[in-house]
Amino acid sequence: MRLLMTRMAQEDFAFWRRKDSQLAWRITRLLRRLRDDEQLPPQQVSALPLRLQGLSAVRIDSEHRLVIERLRDCIVVHQCRFHY
Repeated sequence: MRLLMTRMAQEDFAFWRRKDSQLAWRITRLLRRLRDDEQLPPQQVSALPLRLQGLSAVRIDSEHRLVIERLRDCIVVHQCRFHY
C-alpha cells in the first residue's frame, strides 16, 4: 500500500528527526506497519469525531498522535505531532 504524507506531516516528521530521534524511530516503525498493511493494536487506533469523519488517530505516545486517512489504494498521513 502506498503511503503519502501531507506537507504538515512532513514538517512534523522532520521536527522529530531533529529533536527526538527515539520518537522519530517510533513514528517510522508505525508508518512501516501501516504501509505493509499490518494490524495495529485496537487500543492504539481511534476514529476521530464527526467533523473529522474518515480520519483515524494512531497513538505515538501519551501526548502525540499520527492522524491518518485510509483511501482505497493508499494511506495519507495528515499529522505526526500533537493531539488532533
